[in-house]
Amino acid sequence: MYLHIHTKNFRVLLALAIIGIITGMYIIAVNSRPKNDYQHVTGRLTYLDSKLGDLPNRDLGKYRYAQIEGYPYPFEIYADEQGANVDSLKKGNEVTAWFYETDNTKEERINRFLQYLEKDKKLYFKRTDFQANFGYVLIALIVGALCLFYWFYNKGKMAW
Repeated sequence: MYLHIHTKNFRVLLALAIIGIITGMYIIAVNSRPKNDYQHVTGRLTYLDSKLGDLPNRDLGKYRYAQIEGYPYPFEIYADEQGANVDSLKKGNEVTAWFYETDNTKEERINRFLQYLEKDKKLYFKRTDFQANFGYVLIALIVGALCLFYWFYNKGKMAW
């Protein structure tokens, strides 16, 4: 499928920019909530390793996989700098995980959206702010592009 966009049409670019800004705001909102606003599960660790089947397929050694009793999907944890903390947990430890799910979680049967992992109220993993920062950068780039589009529009090089 080929979608042809007339780049000389300010209205089309404005509509795409609005969609992009809404997407950026959604990314920020989903990834910067307080811990207690996420779903959570408490249970024993039944699996903890740096591999799960053929996963990971990139950045070997930076991922951990954890299965918690009472939750149907294993968690994929990108624990580059926090790997030692996660590795200090043992199978059988009682842990609490805060996370969210997407439709992709159910389709792939793995949860890649773990936000916090703690044992005995001590934090062993906290997701980085990369996703929220990505949302801010996305919005900033779109606003910058809108300024450029508006400048072209005022110069008469772009139609309404």
